[in-house]
Amino acid sequence: MARKKPNFRRPGSDLPRNRSKRLGRWMIGLAVTIGVVLVILFIVSRSAGQVTVAENAAGSLLSPVQNLFSSVTKNVRDWFTNRQTVASLQAANQELQLQVDTLTIQLQATEEERQENDRLRALLEAGERYEAQDPIYAEVIAKDAGVWFSTFTINRGTLHGVSVNNAVITADGLAGRVYEVGLNYAKVRSIIHSTSSVACLIQRTRDNGVLTGQVDVAETDECQMNYLPNISSVVPGDTVVTSGVDMLFPKGLMVGTVTAVSRQTDTTDKYVMVKPAVDFYHLEEVLVLRVVIENDEALAPVPTPSPKPTVTPKVTLEPTPRPGTTPEPTPDGLWSYPTATPAPETVPTPEPTLPEEAWANS
Repeated sequence: MARKKPNFRRPGSDLPRNRSKRLGRWMIGLAVTIGVVLVILFIVSRSAGQVTVAENAAGSLLSPVQNLFSSVTKNVRDWFTNRQTVASLQAANQELQLQVDTLTIQLQATEEERQENDRLRALLEAGERYEAQDPIYAEVIAKDAGVWFSTFTINRGTLHGVSVNNAVITADGLAGRVYEVGLNYAKVRSIIHSTSSVACLIQRTRDNGVLTGQVDVAETDECQMNYLPNISSVVPGDTVVTSGVDMLFPKGLMVGTVTAVSRQTDTTDKYVMVKPAVDFYHLEEVLVLRVVIENDEALAPVPTPSPKPTVTPKVTLEPTPRPGTTPEPTPDGLWSYPTATPAPETVPTPEPTLPEEAWANS
């Protein structure tokens, strides 16, 4: 069994420890007292609206930190806010752009419909003017290579009553005539084609001529009008219309306007240039006049005169004296002629009228 070590204390060894304890208590009490005083002073100074030195020092130290924290917080908040705003703005912009594109397409379609309505209204008015020629509406579905509609194809054929030599017009005037026709299509040769010829007249002077195209020769839509009897009376600006003497086109169709007059000295070389009324750069819809003016229908048939009959001369016979017309002798030796009894009045028979005279007088 171990023996306990004896505890020996020196006399007076507890005195320094007791002093230090007492000193600590005094220090704590002093600190508490100072703290209470400072709190009281702080409360009194805050109530008076004054900033203490401690508050000023603490505020000066904490203010930059607060500003930095506030700035960082604001930037982060603004970044997230801007991201959301930009995303929403981009979505709204895309939606608005889609609406703009849709409205643009609708506007273009509306403008196309308006122009088509204007063209169809003009064609309808032209169809009413030429109702006697039985017009039918047709669309241009093909054309030859090049910028001009010198020859083109329409979507009407024999199934629709279209035949060769039918006149083709637009709202502006004469476009051409049908030269080939199928069941559901027809090919048209326009008046600007070099092989086309149209009997025309100057509307003001009534001078007749023949209009031919020049597009395959001179690469222009202007036509040349020849065989005018009095070219000196024609001036630029005169209107040219169909004359109807070629039995192909109705009389009075608008053809174009005179743009130039030849000044050649030779009469056979004189001509005028005519600008067509139809725009042969752009052709979309036309009217086909299905009534063809034939030669035997345009004019009444002229009666053929009968051959002149051969007149046989008659033999003149000797006159036979009538009773009572022979003279008889009288007692005095003179001849006495009896008084002739007048014969009854007869109506002379008219001579026969020759067939040539009857035809000339008719």
